[in-house]
Amino acid sequence: MATIPAYVECRILRRVNRFVVEVEAEGEHILAHNTNTGRLLDVLVPGRLGLCRPLERPGRTRYRLFAVEYAGGFAVIDTRLQEEAFARAVELGLIPWLRSCRVASWRPRLGSSVLDLLLDCRDGRVYVETKSAVLMGPNATAMYPDCPTPRGRRHIRELIEHASRGYRVALVFIAALPGARRFKPNPEGDPEIPGLIARATRAGVLVKAVGMDFDPEQHGVRLYNTDLPVALD
Repeated sequence: MATIPAYVECRILRRVNRFVVEVEAEGEHILAHNTNTGRLLDVLVPGRLGLCRPLERPGRTRYRLFAVEYAGGFAVIDTRLQEEAFARAVELGLIPWLRSCRVASWRPRLGSSVLDLLLDCRDGRVYVETKSAVLMGPNATAMYPDCPTPRGRRHIRELIEHASRGYRVALVFIAALPGARRFKPNPEGDPEIPGLIARATRAGVLVKAVGMDFDPEQHGVRLYNTDLPVALD
């Protein structure tokens, strides 16, 4: 899986804005980049331990916050790392329902859409859009989204349109929290999302979920469930 060879422990102080978190690391208060635009209210908790990786080109922010201590483990909040870990799992043949596939390209264009991955599989090409599910609901249920998401609604509508035109498309929710047992769309985050996901399934979009977290002992992302049950009722 995706490895992070060099990182430092940091302590969450406050969220400055959608993309910046103030942390304490190496004895000083610094700003860290955050790629996840969700609210993350039960993850980015002041005082909680985080993991930060140095940026190759530091500026206002010197680090990227990629994981946060959560429920006895570490949640992966960095959406780029989530995508990289998923792609690596595909390449290694770790995901049974994509075992005949390899990554053909990143950010493929399909019509007016730019999706996350294009996979070459034994039985044809599959376009993949991933979504970050870093909200834990009752009964160890990973959920998406945790706030209104016009962008997410647009992406799912585009997938429905592509599927109706005969393209093979997949919508994969990355439950990047320790111990998730299933995935479910969250109507309290965005009331339109559950209905859109149900429509996508009926239109032929492959809707899947995987579970992953960060293992500090192995310095890498751990894929602990390759096919989480998806509850749409």
